[in-house]
Amino acid sequence: MGLYDREYASDRGVRGGLPRLNALSATTWLIIANVAVHVIRGFALPNYPKDALFNFGYFSTKKVIYSGPGSLEFWRFLTFQFLHAPGIMHLGFNMLGLYVFGSLVEAQLGRKRYIAFYLTCGIFGGLLYLILNAAGWYFKVQVPGLLFSDPSMPLVGASAGVFGVIMACAYIAPDAILDLVFPPVSLRMKVLAYGYVALALLNLLWGGNNAGGDAAHVGGAIAGFFFIRNAHLLRDFFDILGDSRKAAPKGRKGPKLRLVGTERDPPGPDEEELNRVLDKIRTLGAESLTPTERETLRLATQAKRARDGASSP
Repeated sequence: MGLYDREYASDRGVRGGLPRLNALSATTWLIIANVAVHVIRGFALPNYPKDALFNFGYFSTKKVIYSGPGSLEFWRFLTFQFLHAPGIMHLGFNMLGLYVFGSLVEAQLGRKRYIAFYLTCGIFGGLLYLILNAAGWYFKVQVPGLLFSDPSMPLVGASAGVFGVIMACAYIAPDAILDLVFPPVSLRMKVLAYGYVALALLNLLWGGNNAGGDAAHVGGAIAGFFFIRNAHLLRDFFDILGDSRKAAPKGRKGPKLRLVGTERDPPGPDEEELNRVLDKIRTLGAESLTPTERETLRLATQAKRARDGASSP
């Protein structure tokens, strides 16, 4: 991919370069997780089968739909996203794409929703692959776009999620200028994103060598196009860990208000949300803030002034 950033001006009035990778960001940890799984697979653990992780995690139509009586291995919609082909090229290109584009989307969505967005795009990539592969296998009809490979053919890689992230960047900063090292040309973000998807779609329709992978790319891109415009739908992604729609449990108190003379300090916004807004300002500039984010910043400023006033002699 070979990309580096330079100053740009988008049609949203945002100025700045592509974001730098933060050591504590979700993008960093996604890259670490992918690399760690690849390294563990390469070296394996003592007395542990080398391909045990691959066999447990790869995605295939047969494994997901029917791997034995009463067995539906739906966890593979997630686990295949952290596995890659042997060697460094497959992993390297995917992680480079995540490194270049991920931080911009994370600054827009916040850490939690960004992870949900990334994984959801990967899930939709696996889903489109499954639909086309199952249809081609079942109907045995030569229709462009249907995959006629063995339903046991494994699918691995993070590229469905990365394609979703790239599509999100085309929405967030469509006119960002990217300088490619090879070929040595400059392209707008939206041209690069839609060009990648068009190439994947053409390869899928023509039945290219990696048509199965391109089905996942297209599925991830479609999900990215939709969910970056409807990010509120990602709120319940992690509800397997607890229902986000429930009210706070009894006994769990909200933010404390401290008396200052005859007035109360105004409650400040959630710290995680405030950090996300500040990261977005550093990445995209203050002009990129939505009205809700501006209100968050206003409340934080108001709360800080009240605290400073209370602590002054």
